[in-house]
This record gives sequence, C-alpha cells and structure tokens, in this order.
Amino acid sequence: MAPKQRDASPAARVPPVPGKASQCTASPKEPPPPAKAAPPTFKRQTSIYALTPDRRWLRPSWAFPLYAAALGLTLLLCFVWQPSYELLRLQYTFVGVGLLLYRVYYYAHKERILYFIDLCFVSSIFLIWSLWFCTDGRCSQEWLWAVYLVAQGPVAGATFPLQTPLTLHHPEAFESFFLHASPMWISYAVRWRWAGFETIPSVGQLVAAAFWKIFFPWFIAYLIFLLVQPFLPDKIAGYETLVDGLILPSLTTEQRLNAKRQKYSSYAKGVLMATSLHAVLSSSGFLAAALAFQYHEVQIVWILCVFMGCLISGSGTNT
Repeated sequence: MAPKQRDASPAARVPPVPGKASQCTASPKEPPPPAKAAPPTFKRQTSIYALTPDRRWLRPSWAFPLYAAALGLTLLLCFVWQPSYELLRLQYTFVGVGLLLYRVYYYAHKERILYFIDLCFVSSIFLIWSLWFCTDGRCSQEWLWAVYLVAQGPVAGATFPLQTPLTLHHPEAFESFFLHASPMWISYAVRWRWAGFETIPSVGQLVAAAFWKIFFPWFIAYLIFLLVQPFLPDKIAGYETLVDGLILPSLTTEQRLNAKRQKYSSYAKGVLMATSLHAVLSSSGFLAAALAFQYHEVQIVWILCVFMGCLISGSGTNT
C-alpha cells in the first residue's frame, strides 16, 4: 500500500474562500488606458519677454502673413532696396508705433505697464523720435552716436540672455523680437546708407557718448524708481517690472507687493544686483556697437549673430 503524500504546506490545506481569488494565484492586471495626446507645448519657456507662452501662438491665423510681410518689407528697405529716407522712416515708424501701441494695451491689461521704463522701450522711442526730429542738423553728432550705440548694443544684445524668439504667430511674440532686433537694422541703414558722418569717432568717444547721453541718465532714474516703488501707492507699487521677473518671479500682485515692503532689504539687494548686471552687459554691448559703427564687416556679422540667435530661440516651439 502506497504511503500517503504529505501536503506541501499548511496553506495548501486551507479551502478556497468563495468569491475570492486564491492568494497564491495572481489576478490578471487590466491593460492601462491609452495615453492622451499631449497638447501643443513650448520647448523653450525661459525667455522673460516671451512671458507666459500661449498655445494660441501656435495656431494658424492672420498674424503669420501680416507679421511676415512686415518683417520682410523692413529687411528689404534696410538692406536691399534704395528707398528715400522719408519712405524708410515712415515704414519703420508705422510698424514700430503700431506694435508699441499694442504693447501698451497688452501690458495695461496684464498690469505690466512699468515694463515701458526699461531701456529697450526707451531706446525705441528715442530712435523713432530721432528719425523725425534729428534731421537738418537739429541734433548733435554725439546724440546720434548715442542712439546708434544703444540700439546696436544693449538692446540688440539683450536677445541672447532673454532668448528672444523670432516667431510670427502672435503680436506679443513678434513685438518682442521686433523691439530688440529691428533698431539695429534701421540704425545700419542710417549709418551706412544714408547719413554721412563728418568724422568717424574712436571707440572711446562712441562709448562715452552713449553712456553719458542716454544710458547713465536712464540708469539713475531707473534705479531710483525701483528703490522707491515699494513706498508708492499700492496700485503703482504692485505693478510688475522687468527686474521683478528676475528677483520675484511667479508671484501674484499681492505677494509681490508684500515681498517688496515686508522684506525691503532683500528686495533692494536684488535690485542692486540686477541693475549692476544690466550695466555690465550693456557695457559689453556698447563695445560691440562701437566696433560695428567703425567697421562695416563687424556690423554685418553682429546683425547676423543677433538674427540667428532669435531664429534658434524661435525654433524651440513645436506642435
């Protein structure tokens, strides 16, 4: 008689519980639901002037052909065709003022109207004003040098740290590019194709003119305003500035206002550091612009570097 086999384990002698799967048998897993298609996104979101990229910028609209035409016409007038000086300044003024007015509306709606005290906007206003009121010797040579150097140096050079993209999908996107890149085009046309300067100044003379005529007065006024802004009425004190985007990012108006007033020493230290960095980068931009003023080859290379940098930044979008 064969001997009885012993159970492999005590668990084997436990009868299965009705309605429940055995603990020794793994229940089959249900397949995961299919992943939803990701919505259109921006690969590059670190540009301050891009602000908060909107997916609407990626949708085809009337903006693309309109801004492409404005861009192409501006480039042709500045570098290829031989229009009159009056036609050149009229076309540039029409496009530039139109985009600036849109920016006023946009920033007023977003409570970023104080972005207009930044050097880039001040330079654009000075440039357009000079195109109309600095003819027939009504402005000094030093002033014209200063306008040229600020447009060619700090404003154009800001496209690199700000990663300003060349995109044609939305007014805010295109205006950021046009604000920084186009002043060097019109300055090139005035310097090398229309205006004949009596003498070619040295690099030191050019940098000194830009520094004392425009940059230093603006810098002092800008710094003073930033330091006293927390003590102004709530409406003005709560407005965001470009420096806030660096030292107080992603805060609501109330949070930003409290941070400026309750932690003023920390805020003031951040302002001094940010404006000092601005001054250092602007100085290097003045040097590049001064060399571009003296040498046509340097001017062309500098324009291409800025344009290609904006193209690369703009290529960081996908659908």
